[in-house]
Amino acid sequence: MAAQTFTRYLLDLEDCSGRDHGYPHILSAIAVSAKLTAAAVARGPVLAEATTGSRSADATARELRRRATRMLLDQAAGTDLLAGISFAGVPTVVPVEGSAHGRYITVFEALHGSMNLTENQSVGLAFSVLERPDPELPLTVEDFLQPGSRQVCAGMALYGPSTILVLTTGDGVDGFTLDRDVGNFVLTHPRIRIPDGSHIFAINSTDAPYWPTAVKRYVDECVRGVEGPRGHDFVMRWNASAVVGAFRTLIHGGVFIVPDTARREGRWGVPLLHNAAPLAFLMEQAGGAASTGTRRVLDVTPRSLTERVPVMFGAADEVARLERYFAEHDEGLDADGAYPLFGHRTLFVTQH
Repeated sequence: MAAQTFTRYLLDLEDCSGRDHGYPHILSAIAVSAKLTAAAVARGPVLAEATTGSRSADATARELRRRATRMLLDQAAGTDLLAGISFAGVPTVVPVEGSAHGRYITVFEALHGSMNLTENQSVGLAFSVLERPDPELPLTVEDFLQPGSRQVCAGMALYGPSTILVLTTGDGVDGFTLDRDVGNFVLTHPRIRIPDGSHIFAINSTDAPYWPTAVKRYVDECVRGVEGPRGHDFVMRWNASAVVGAFRTLIHGGVFIVPDTARREGRWGVPLLHNAAPLAFLMEQAGGAASTGTRRVLDVTPRSLTERVPVMFGAADEVARLERYFAEHDEGLDADGAYPLFGHRTLFVTQH
């Protein structure tokens, strides 16, 4: 039996009444731009040198981000239901030409983790589609400042050894792999569910001195392994990419943690609109959870396009444990707060 193509998948999104929701056309534009971006990423420094005269990491990242952004805008130009796009890191929104009263808007990070290209690691994109409060009014930034619970659909893509597109429209999560021979995404990961019982956690250990007490407690218990209260060894993973971490979590389970380190001068946290909300939607639809530590990520209403939040997403029971530790600390019910990392055993456990 032939694999289901992404095109067929989008056609099947029509509901039983035959009503056209419109957003499949937007998803098609995103998928085409992802295919084009995948080809550009594969060329990397070669493309940057041909275009800018430099193959440095900075030049490559800038050129690929520029192209990825341009590719989406080109594909979106013919989508009359899409009024505008918010690109990650940009404090303004970009109207889609000829679609001033479009029903939908999109938030989009065109090339997440672009500096990972210097080590030939995977990079990706994250996106979501929202419905405008009032399509008859002019497009404004405020149209985009909606809690993640109002997302119509969301997804991400990874550009690695294969290009994978992961999507939810509010009815589970499906993953598609780009078949370059036929030039289309095909369904390879249907109905993804986060596995239970995984002993993986991902966190940046260099920030350990600045972690909230609840996170120190959680990690310390994991590090103590079979000798500690959790009763088994854990594996720690980290590569500074929420998109890569989200895909790993969807496939292998565990939890991904970016806590509030209170270091406001730095780039703490995860961009709410462009990363945290779409990834949280995927997590919940795959049977997991996503929290800031004190509240559900999808309940947070952004105050700006560039707002960042702490995130803890993955297996529902692990996220619930972290939330419990935050609550117990606030109530003074946890231990004395001294969780000496590396005091019992090494942070890393060899994975076989």
